[in-house]
Amino acid sequence: MKITIFLLFVLGFSQAFSLTLEQVKTALKENLIPQDSIEMNLRVSVRAASIYQQSEVYIVRKGADKSYIEIKNDFLKQRSIVNGKKMKIVNLKTNKTQIVDYNGEFLQSDSYANFNPLDSGTWNEPKFYSGNLYAIEGLFTTIYYNQKLKRIEKVESIKDAANTLTTFSYDANNKIKKMEVSVIVNGQESVVTTEFLRMQKSDKVPDKLFEF
Repeated sequence: MKITIFLLFVLGFSQAFSLTLEQVKTALKENLIPQDSIEMNLRVSVRAASIYQQSEVYIVRKGADKSYIEIKNDFLKQRSIVNGKKMKIVNLKTNKTQIVDYNGEFLQSDSYANFNPLDSGTWNEPKFYSGNLYAIEGLFTTIYYNQKLKRIEKVESIKDAANTLTTFSYDANNKIKKMEVSVIVNGQESVVTTEFLRMQKSDKVPDKLFEF
């Protein structure tokens, strides 16, 4: 009888602390603003060898077919507005503009708003790592997820000759405030740091921002 009670206790304990991939995906979606309904101010710094560059980025997405992106750095000052099947590109240095067809192709700025690696790829079920952390393994990548705080702490990736480590920092309200990506290739390190100066829903942004 005592053995049976003990086994039931152990079984119940293990089930209470188990974690599934679907539970992680659901928790992350609840904590993150959808990419197609977001307004963000970012500061992106790139450091590699003797190179250093900093960019100011403003992104608004409102629905699947409206986006507004401004990127400003020492080499590029550009605004891109997508509205339906058209995209307006403005060179903010010369004020020259052009309007081109847009078919939903990937833009460089899309990567700034995509900080949930579980959105794509194939992932295994979470495995207990230590403390509150669970490891979720993909083909070349391992995600470390904090079950208690319901957030990703770091992502490690090894592919070909590149070792990549992405670490996330959060504020007191558990909102992401910084993402740092370190890539080491043949002993040379490059670091991209993204600071989230503002991140909120875009429902209050007027539609006239996307008109041209």
